[in-house]
Amino acid sequence: MDARRAGEAEPASAGACPAARNRRAGRGGAAALGAVCAAFAAAGLLLVPIGLGLGWDEVVYVSQYDPRNPAAFFSAPRSRGVSLLAAPVVLATGSVPVLRAWLACAAALAMLAGFWPWLRLWPTPVVAPLAALGYATLWVSLFYTASAMPNHYTAMAAVGAVGWFLAAARGRGPRGALAALGAMLVVAGLMRPSDAFWLAAPLGAAALAVPAWRRPGLVAAVAVGALAGVAPWLVEAQAVYGGVLERLVRAGEIQGGTEPTFALAHSVATLDGPLLCRPCDGDAVRWPALLWWAALVPLVALGVASARRARRAAGLLPVAVAASMSFTYLFLIDYSAPRFLLPVYALLAVPAAAGTVRLWSAANRRTRPALGAGLAVALAGHLLIQGVIVTHWAASHTAARQEYARLADALHGAGLRPPCLLTGDEAVPIAYYAGCASAAPSGSNATHSLDGLLTLGRTVPFGLLDRGGSPPDWAADWRALPVGPAPDPRAWVLYVPEWSPVAD
Repeated sequence: MDARRAGEAEPASAGACPAARNRRAGRGGAAALGAVCAAFAAAGLLLVPIGLGLGWDEVVYVSQYDPRNPAAFFSAPRSRGVSLLAAPVVLATGSVPVLRAWLACAAALAMLAGFWPWLRLWPTPVVAPLAALGYATLWVSLFYTASAMPNHYTAMAAVGAVGWFLAAARGRGPRGALAALGAMLVVAGLMRPSDAFWLAAPLGAAALAVPAWRRPGLVAAVAVGALAGVAPWLVEAQAVYGGVLERLVRAGEIQGGTEPTFALAHSVATLDGPLLCRPCDGDAVRWPALLWWAALVPLVALGVASARRARRAAGLLPVAVAASMSFTYLFLIDYSAPRFLLPVYALLAVPAAAGTVRLWSAANRRTRPALGAGLAVALAGHLLIQGVIVTHWAASHTAARQEYARLADALHGAGLRPPCLLTGDEAVPIAYYAGCASAAPSGSNATHSLDGLLTLGRTVPFGLLDRGGSPPDWAADWRALPVGPAPDPRAWVLYVPEWSPVAD
């Protein structure tokens, strides 16, 4: 009797144990993901100085709600998401370290939210933290961890949107999956409307094309979320530019025009920097920076191939959306920046992580030690290469932004003090550091006609900042005030008109 009862009890026990193991594995996966996100924030603040001054694009975003400085020109392609994210700290304090710490925390939370739905989408929950780790170890991800820039948040919104889309498409997905999907698309639209379009388009197409996914709620979540995210940009287009088409045209002009091209070589060239390659002629990439791309392709292919039939979409859809979101940067613009492809890397990290897990699972007891040693060596080499690159660019931009601060002091010494107006080379960031407004009569950041600029310049201390050249014809007879080291052939010079208070 005891033996029979034991035998009858065995199947129940066998059924309970896997469920318990799955729950423990799920909690372990969530804890591992949280640890990766926390480490990402800490590493970003460690490798890139917390006191790193604001860069050009950061100045534009942060200045919009800065009560201590005039707002910089907000050009047509930009959206307000980053400005809103930074606003609570910017309104309270002008401290850059406090802002960096705030943004690092926000970046970690965004990563947690982005990879969270993937904990349940693969048979093993280790895929999500492993994918997050792969993304978090890229130098460009680390450089922008605590930056007031939109690309990381767009990347996390993209990977989260695809994950929640698949969770909702199952029909028995977690409650709130549709709302989470919509929220991710809202974030993407607030951060980068153009990227949000290339994210929402394949999701909407998939919801309509796959019969099992053709449900009103799923289609509505994609459409409403995407529209809500870009709504502020659309409203601003109508109010400021006279229409959406007009803003799109202006955005294209500022980006140098959008036309068919093939910019893969530019993207490859920026794998080890610089932060912006425009133009990219003559720029070359050092071969160690190519190694992770070479590993990414077979791992993604293995991850897609190893997905079970019922979950094949979990491998294919991220790749399809990644291809869509790379389209603009590979085929429509002729310059590059490594941050442009962060959403692509985040999406491909998921099937790549699944491929790594599959590779490990396929090994037997005899081959696993060698495979483990190989993976450990590869990871160590990857971390070394990425660490060298991120520290190089952190040091380079620390020096450049210290130069902004030095120039601001020099401008004050020359008499250009708030309220003031500055135009010329790199006027946008330097004016912000000096507490001045910036303006330009031409170029991608044009704000006024020449007559309008000169008229405005009569109302406040006004100057033209030029580096290593001669001023334009309309300022040829202005007084030249050197504000840089005299022996330097590219020294900075402040040109001021006779009627400016600075010239007195």
